[in-house]
Amino acid sequence: MVKEVHDEGYAVVARSDVEAAQADESSKPAHQQKPPRSQTAFFMALAIGSIATALGFSTLQEKVFNIPGFTYGGWMTFITYLTYSACGLAESAATRSFKRNASLRDYALISVLAMGGAYFTNWALNYLNYTTRIVFKSCRVIPVMAFRSLVVGQRYSALQYGAGGLLVVGITLFTAGDAEGAPNFSGIGVALIAVALLCDALTANLEERQFFRIKTPASHAEVMTYLSMFAALESFVVLCATGELQTALVHSSQHRETVPTICAFSVLGYVTVCLVLLLIKHFGATNAEVVKSMRKVCQVILSFLVFPKPMSWKYLAGGLLVAVALYALQRTGKKPIGDAKDKDREGRRTALAAVPGGAGSGTGAGDHATGGVVGSG
Repeated sequence: MVKEVHDEGYAVVARSDVEAAQADESSKPAHQQKPPRSQTAFFMALAIGSIATALGFSTLQEKVFNIPGFTYGGWMTFITYLTYSACGLAESAATRSFKRNASLRDYALISVLAMGGAYFTNWALNYLNYTTRIVFKSCRVIPVMAFRSLVVGQRYSALQYGAGGLLVVGITLFTAGDAEGAPNFSGIGVALIAVALLCDALTANLEERQFFRIKTPASHAEVMTYLSMFAALESFVVLCATGELQTALVHSSQHRETVPTICAFSVLGYVTVCLVLLLIKHFGATNAEVVKSMRKVCQVILSFLVFPKPMSWKYLAGGLLVAVALYALQRTGKKPIGDAKDKDREGRRTALAAVPGGAGSGTGAGDHATGGVVGSG
C-alpha cells in the first residue's frame, strides 16, 4: 500500500502497479518466482564464466596434443596435478582454511585411481580425436551408475537403463565416425579410454563416500590439494619407471610453449570447478547440470572449428543420440534434497563432474576434475 501525507495526517491510497506485481510474485511458490535482475545477472556471469573457462581448458589441451611430436600423456598428467595442488593451496591460503577432514590414507589410495583415470585418458589421445575423448568422458555416467549400485547401493529405473543403452549406441556411432576420418585411430585408444572411465567411476564413488559423506565433509579445495599432491607424486614415479620423463623434458625444451600451456589449461580447469560450485550453491544442481551440458556441446563444436576434422554423418547421429540419452538421464535422475547438509553434500557430489577434461574427472573440468573432484575430465 502507498501512504500519502496530507495536512491532517496519513491517508492510504491505491496500491501501485509495481507493488501489485511484487505482491503477486511473492505469493507464488518459491520455484515459480522470477529471480531478481541482479540474481539473473549473477547466474549469467557464472554460467558464461564456467563455459568460457571450460572452452579455454579444452582448446589449450587439444593444442598441446597438436604440438609436433607430443605424445607424452604422463608428462601432461604430472604437470596438471602439480598445478591443481598449487591452486588448491592458494585457495586454502586465501580462505585461511587449512584444516584437513579426510584421512591421508584415503587420499593416497583414491589418488591412484584418479591418477590412473587422467593417465589413461591422456594416453588414449595418441590414438583418438579430442572430440571423441570429450564424448567418451561425457558418458562416464554408465560406469558411475554401475559402481554406485555396488558401492553406494543405488537403484535405477528401466528408463534410466534404457537411456544408458542409448548412450552406448550413440558413442559407438561417434567412435565409428572417428575411425573413418582420424589417421591415427586405433582400437587401443578405445581400450585406454574405457579403462580411464572405469578409474573415473571408482574415483567418483569413493570420493563421495570417503570425503563428502563423512561427519565433517571435506572442502573441494582440500580434496583438490591433497589428492593432486599424491597423484602428482605417483605420476612422477610412473614417468621415471617408463622412461618417459627424459624424452618429455627434451621435447618440452625444444617446444617451450608446452609446459606453460599445460599449466594455463590446468588453472582454467580449477577455475571451472570453482564457478560450477558457485552455480550449485546459489542456483542448485539442476541449473548447474544444464550449464555443464551446454559446455560439452560447445566444446565439441569449438574443437571442430579450431582443429578441423573430416566430417561424417556418424558424428552427427552419434552426438545427437548421446545428447538425448544424457538429457533423459538427467531428467530421470532428479530427486528432492533434504536439509542444508544434504544439499551441500549433493552439491559437492554434482561438482565432481565439473572440470571438462583433465586432472579432475568429476570435477571435468570438464570434463580433469573427473568422475570426482580430481580425475581425468
